[in-house]
Amino acid sequence: MPRAAAVRVEVALAEVAELENAIRAAQARQLELIAEASDAFVIDDEPAIGLTAGEAAELARRSFAAELAVTLRVHERTANGLVDEAGWLEVSGRATRAMLGRGEISMAHAREVIAQVLSVPEDARPALEAALLERAATRTPAQFRRIARRLRERMHPESGEIRRTAARAERRLWVEPADDGMAWLHLFIEAERAIAIEGRVRDLAGRAAGDRKAMGADLADVATALLLTGIAPTVAGEHLDDEAWRRVQSSIRPTVHVTVPVLALLGIGDAPAELEGYGPIDSATATALAGNATSWRRILTHPETGAFLSYGRDTYRVPADLAGYVRVRDGTCRFPNCSRPASRTDLDHTDDWADGGATDAANLACLCRAHHRVKHHGGWRVRQLGGGRLEWTSPTGRVHVTEPEYAFAQGAGVGAGP
Repeated sequence: MPRAAAVRVEVALAEVAELENAIRAAQARQLELIAEASDAFVIDDEPAIGLTAGEAAELARRSFAAELAVTLRVHERTANGLVDEAGWLEVSGRATRAMLGRGEISMAHAREVIAQVLSVPEDARPALEAALLERAATRTPAQFRRIARRLRERMHPESGEIRRTAARAERRLWVEPADDGMAWLHLFIEAERAIAIEGRVRDLAGRAAGDRKAMGADLADVATALLLTGIAPTVAGEHLDDEAWRRVQSSIRPTVHVTVPVLALLGIGDAPAELEGYGPIDSATATALAGNATSWRRILTHPETGAFLSYGRDTYRVPADLAGYVRVRDGTCRFPNCSRPASRTDLDHTDDWADGGATDAANLACLCRAHHRVKHHGGWRVRQLGGGRLEWTSPTGRVHVTEPEYAFAQGAGVGAGP
């Protein structure tokens, strides 16, 4: 490389390194300030009757995390993680925070230290933190992660059998939406079972293809067929055949909450439909799901204005119809930044029923259980602005406006509750 070019590269890389150290120092300072603000945060209102001191403290912490989330415009899980990280670094992990502040480790290293240290009993944490920090500065986050896991296993005072029993209680399955009508299906299970499942799927896919090799799409199709029908394909390409997939798809009998532009449902136009818990789907998929569903709610919208046309009222009593309308209008919990699906929320009277609030769409909103409690006991105030729009005021006076998922004509075609 010519000397002049080498000098330019060297200067640029030196500035890159300098900026990286500044970023790390800023992250350390940010966490320090979060801990300070969390410690100072109080709710003006008296704790609700029946709350213990611990419950009141947790409610204040949740309320602060909510305010941090809307301040940074991040998901509340992210804000909760920042509060937890900041709290531990302030109380017990100042050595970790100091190394981050000096730029000796990255935020990824610091988070790995926190995760591993908090996974062991309290009396074992200082020694584990010290051992981890000795090895963190000279390794990449990926290298450090492997070392950290081994160190944690070696230094953990409890037996692996006891820890495995506790970890097994956390088994779960969840869906992570992706783009273009796709999604990730996650299973958190015992490691040996996960490896066995992958091996079993690979074996079945290899048999269907006539060899031991299978591509990722083949593996996914075999796993899908097994989960939906209990039957694995036995012929090469069977799980890719359109008719075979229609047989699999016909086994899906969901309760569907789907919003469909009316002309799309009739096969005219290609405006996307909306599947609750995921988002936009193509109209053909929406129509197929609706046809297979044993119980489904359909919102028809005007092809040009999006105005509410029909809700399938013949299936529900008036109160249930009103509740369904509000849930579909809101789409998610209406607290700022919360994305919990409306189907898993409470219907809250914005103006309390006991104080004269009406049971109608103009006074109802979907709130998940956590934010329902924050609204009533966490110092947050809310009022309806019309059309389903909500204005939230945080305990520190910041104002945030949330919009409903769909702007149907308020109350159109929907009977009021009792």
